[in-house]
Amino acid sequence: MLLAALAVPVSLTGIVPAQATGQMIPAPDKVIDEHSVGIQMFMYSWDSIAAECTNYMGPAGIDWVQVSPPQEHITGSQWWIHYQPVSYKIESNLGTRAQFANMVQKCNAAGVAVIVDAVINHMANGGGTGFAGSSYDKYDYPGIYGFTDFHAGLDQSNSHYCADSISDYSNPWQVVNCELGGLPDLATESSFVRTVVANYLNDLLSLGVAGFRVDAAKHFGSDNLEAVVNQLTPVNGHPPVIMSETIGNGTANASFVAWGSKAWAWGMPDVLSNNLGLGSLAFGKTLNWTSDFSGSANTITMVGNHDTEHHGPTSIAYWRGNLYQLAHVYMLAIPFGIPEIYTGYSFTDENDGPPTNAQGVVTKATCPKVFTKPTNIVKDGVYTCVDRWTAIQGMIKWRDAAGNAGQIHSAYTKFTSARTLSFNRGTNWIAMNPTMATTKAKYKTYLAKGTYCDVVSGGRNALRSNKSCVGSSVVVDATGFATITVPAQSAIAIGAFAKAK
Repeated sequence: MLLAALAVPVSLTGIVPAQATGQMIPAPDKVIDEHSVGIQMFMYSWDSIAAECTNYMGPAGIDWVQVSPPQEHITGSQWWIHYQPVSYKIESNLGTRAQFANMVQKCNAAGVAVIVDAVINHMANGGGTGFAGSSYDKYDYPGIYGFTDFHAGLDQSNSHYCADSISDYSNPWQVVNCELGGLPDLATESSFVRTVVANYLNDLLSLGVAGFRVDAAKHFGSDNLEAVVNQLTPVNGHPPVIMSETIGNGTANASFVAWGSKAWAWGMPDVLSNNLGLGSLAFGKTLNWTSDFSGSANTITMVGNHDTEHHGPTSIAYWRGNLYQLAHVYMLAIPFGIPEIYTGYSFTDENDGPPTNAQGVVTKATCPKVFTKPTNIVKDGVYTCVDRWTAIQGMIKWRDAAGNAGQIHSAYTKFTSARTLSFNRGTNWIAMNPTMATTKAKYKTYLAKGTYCDVVSGGRNALRSNKSCVGSSVVVDATGFATITVPAQSAIAIGAFAKAK
């Protein structure tokens, strides 16, 4: 493990230098691409993530985990306090620097790369004392930044000067140079600011992380972010993984993708919503992956994230129950993008942070009593623990088995009270039913004759060693047909990899 003693003096950039106290386990030497599956574990403590990596995510075949911002933040009970940094100390209500380093090492050992949510476009608003004791005022962060390090502090003759909040989000100059919701906007074109940011990110890399989700990347600026990335320490001989939050379509993401960053498919939640019957489109309509996204190899697909979940009661989120799970099944089944699962916690008020103790430290994640499938959570602060769901773990294995195979034999089948979408990927087949009615029908699976184990109901180990099935089984005849019951708001997913006989 690579740990740091908290008594070590803080540098002028607010970073505690790393000190090796043992053998470090480097980030897994794997490429994050369309064959990978990741997960965002929103506001899970470092100790909780360490345990999930060891006990669930690693064994489930999850390749990377996106963790919440680790740097010192303002105090409060809301989740968004983590997006108002006070310093670059790795000390937050999610855990200490030592706990963070331990989490990274445990995840690396489990084969799960760590992607850190990096808040580097701005600093905290207002003034006071941060969670780790650092004092601050807007535009003044002692030992780190002063007034002239922000766009509002530049000489008014400077072409980057802006002391106002963004009023026109279609104006690229405003988006990069003006303040996002009044938050003090760093002069990211400044070589000094870029170096301070790079030092922070390199400190995290020294602890074994694999890369970063860059918060508000569009506001940081593509050229500015590229310049910072060029100062970062390689990971396994390659640049760190960069995932840019740009909140736009393929056109908006193009400048970031051009130098190697990946971008999220922000339009995908709406696409999934429509295709699951929650919107205006009929289930089974062909998805358009061209104009709205940045190409499969560059696009991170998602059912939702912390922003969509906390800012939209109509979102596909945990309160959708089985449909939320089915949306993830759909995302994992299609041959497009780099899927990122999402798991957070239950809440009543969209501002609510996760449960904390008397000192404001986030407590150990508590899953529902039944954590292998969607559960109707009625209590605030219960973690959804999506990484443990049987169907999710089964579909990761289904996706792995599909490999590079494209989507073929797509069929939208409408019944009296239910409708299903089915398709093949290589020797894999899936049928999904988003309606409230169970459907039983004869399907053409295009698979060889035999009995197959369903991974949605049976999970990653649906096929037992004695060639029997844990969950449902499907019998395919010599012509490739099978009579199959697809449960309401669920799916049946089979393949040659889980053939019983």
